[in-house]
Amino acid sequence: MMAETDNTTPHAIERWLEGRLPGYRFGLVLLLLLVTCVFMASGVTSSFGRVVTVALQCLTLLAALRASQVHRRTFRIAALVALIAFVGSVVSVAITSSDDAKGAIFVLNILVVAGAPVAIANALWHRPVVDIHTVLGAICIYVLMGMMFAFLYAAIGYFAADPFFVQTDDATTSVYLYFSFVTLSTVGYGDFTAAGDLGRSLASLEGVLGQLYLVTIVATIVSRMSPRASRFES
Repeated sequence: MMAETDNTTPHAIERWLEGRLPGYRFGLVLLLLLVTCVFMASGVTSSFGRVVTVALQCLTLLAALRASQVHRRTFRIAALVALIAFVGSVVSVAITSSDDAKGAIFVLNILVVAGAPVAIANALWHRPVVDIHTVLGAICIYVLMGMMFAFLYAAIGYFAADPFFVQTDDATTSVYLYFSFVTLSTVGYGDFTAAGDLGRSLASLEGVLGQLYLVTIVATIVSRMSPRASRFES
């Protein structure tokens, strides 16, 4: 059940968001994802950069939930989780700069990112038409999948005693992101390879999921688009 049939009384901020951001506008979500990817790929390795990444992920989650028209109670819970994640990242950076603290921040990123694809997939499943917004939503899920695996690899790299990659023992966030999307798209350049069994297993899983998603979900959605549905809604 979407927010339009939600009988919960909206707060002022919720009324403003629902008025400015109508449902199924996944273009904004995709834009936030691209901004996050560019920021992560820029090579910023400072504590400030990790906090900004968490903040961008929190905004992306809230935008995805608004576009997916989830219940207001769900949105409020997600907003609380996002706030806790952001505050937690700030506190962890302020207290210590150890590898465990850095790994904890990536775990927070995983928790924040994981909810968005589920909400988007549920919204697309119940959407009665297939149009450009549906396609954008499907692309958002694909990008979120790559980012989630990148955070997972980074968390393993910081928590494990041994380096995650064979080629380097000091991988940055941009390297993890690069490796994830190269794996997801099955390009397989081979300049970075996972050293441990867990990393190799997850990389194999990501490659299989990426290909299955493209050749099944995305291909099916695009094939069901009609010329009229492919136009942007006013």
